[in-house]
Parts: sequence; structure tokens; C-alpha cells
Amino acid sequence: MAERKRLSPEAAQQNILARAEHYLIVGGPDAVRVQVIADDLGITDAAIHYHFKSRKGLMTALLKEAGRKLKAEVTRIAESTGDGADAVTEVAAKLTELYQQRKYARLAVWLASEGWESEGAGLFDPIVERLCASPDGVDREKDVRYLLALLSTFLVGEDLVGGAFLASVSMSGDSDSRAHFRDWVVAQISATLRFK
Repeated sequence: MAERKRLSPEAAQQNILARAEHYLIVGGPDAVRVQVIADDLGITDAAIHYHFKSRKGLMTALLKEAGRKLKAEVTRIAESTGDGADAVTEVAAKLTELYQQRKYARLAVWLASEGWESEGAGLFDPIVERLCASPDGVDREKDVRYLLALLSTFLVGEDLVGGAFLASVSMSGDSDSRAHFRDWVVAQISATLRFK
């Protein structure tokens, strides 16, 4: 029988988080189950609880890891875009992928319903700094921060009930209509900040 290689705590945590993210993407927060993940990885439930204390701890760590990766992407976007409109469009695309395709909007709402409050701050600071780098940028920094918060809030809500909200104004709630609505909101935010 081959001897099993023991992983470092960091590697074990990353394996657990990767598997948890798989289930989040496949079935949302309800699909992220400690026992299922443990079975998949060939470890015990206790091993997951050792690293994350509880299911809620695992879910919180999953959201924090996504935030860490998103901040790296935001920094890359801030450093590589030549124009504010491009930055807003790229950030919106990353948030759409994270919130909607990878189900992190649902995870954040689930955690909030469990009493979780964000401890992080400054996720979008690299974009704010980039968009406010011009001499007149300081005057609009608060507007930039509010509009990025609005964009993030909109994309969470759009994922959860966007189709229903479009239907409430007699518009189709299908995926194409929702994509057009997202694009329209991003364009409005860009125009509000005069980045076009």
C-alpha cells in the first residue's frame, strides 16, 4: 500500500477551498457540504473543521479567497487599462463572472443571512486611484467610490432577481435582455463619471 503524502496546512486548505468552490458553482451555497467535500477529497469531516471550524467558516474563507483573487484582478485592470470606461467595463465583466457564473453573489447573500459582516475594505481602491489620478480626480473620488459600490450592488441584485425586475417593467427577463441591461447600467455609470 502506498504511503499517503501529508499536505501542508496551506495546501490542504487550498484543496478544500477548490472543492468547495466547485460545489458552489454547480449548485450554489446549499451544495457546499462539509461531508461531501470530505468524501471527495478522501479526508474526514473533522479535517475540514480543523481548518475552518465550521461550514460557515468554510464559506467565509471561500468568499475571502475570492475577494483576494478579485483584488489582484482589479489591480491588474487598474494598471493595464488606458481609459476609465475600459476599467469600469472590465471590472463589471469580472464581477459578473464572480457573482453570477461562479455564484459568489448567492454566497455573500447566504453569509449575510447567517449574520456575517464583511471585514475587508478597499477591494476597489486600485480602480479608484486609477480613475481619480487626474488633477480633477480628487473632486470626484467619492462619486467614483459610490458608483463602484452601486455597480457591485446592482450586479448582486441582478443575479438574484434581475429577470423578475425586468418583467416588472414589462420587459423580457431572458438572458439576452439581462445582458443588455447589465451593459446599459455599466454605460450609465461610465457616462455619469464622464469616462466616455
